[in-house]
Amino acid sequence: MVRDENQSLLAPMKPPRICYFVATWYCLALLIQVSHLTRPAKAYREAGEPIPVLWTTLPLIALAFVAWQTLGLVRLRRFHRWFAIVFFSSWSATLLWNANIVLRQPTAKLIPAIIAFSVLISLNLLSAWHLSRRFFREFAVQFVLEQKKERHSRLMQKAAQKKIRDEIRRMRS
Repeated sequence: MVRDENQSLLAPMKPPRICYFVATWYCLALLIQVSHLTRPAKAYREAGEPIPVLWTTLPLIALAFVAWQTLGLVRLRRFHRWFAIVFFSSWSATLLWNANIVLRQPTAKLIPAIIAFSVLISLNLLSAWHLSRRFFREFAVQFVLEQKKERHSRLMQKAAQKKIRDEIRRMRS
């Protein structure tokens, strides 16, 4: 999985398309969880009471967290990848527990409920599996290293250009 110096210069690494699908599902899954934070504010509003500051700011903070997590996963950062794996795994376990409860209710529509739970759990487990595969982990480490090298190279190039401009100005004056 180690790339050649020349290969790195010719074709920068790009994450596979599946990474964008996983990141999109991750963002949607986190937004589903964040949406639960708006329920207390709705209850206050329906009761005609003023909404405490906590219940107006907490969803905004959670939304910023979702954006940070999703962006980190797109950049294939280690913490964000492992956080996503833990999130997908724990949400799958919660869905399994809730499916057991929901499917026992006499008013539950069996086929739609089974399909919904199956789709959600499958997407979660497949995403967690993809992020935790050894090949993908190695790719992500290599990708992050290359991104750091490119950033360092751009910064060094800007510093060199500034130094040259300063020397030219000094020579003219």
